[in-house]
Amino acid sequence: MEKIKVECDSCGGTGLYCGICEPKGAAVVCLGCDGTGCREIQYEPFTVRKERKGIRTVQRSRGSFIASGGCGGYGKSITYEEFRQGKMP
Repeated sequence: MEKIKVECDSCGGTGLYCGICEPKGAAVVCLGCDGTGCREIQYEPFTVRKERKGIRTVQRSRGSFIASGGCGGYGKSITYEEFRQGKMP
């Protein structure tokens, strides 16, 4: 695992949070970064796409349930082996 410091996404790196409960001109110390303006994240560097057991076919996603009027896949299917070889549905 690798570690890296990134700008806090809750406060935009300021260390201060201004939400709907804070009056104009007031702020609170950001809970996301404890006022530091940054967060430390751990990640595993990507080297290769991993295998997923139990998959036989692959399709494109419809997207979110609400926006697409349904869920699951759409369009033509390809085999999982084709997907592993770099083909996209």
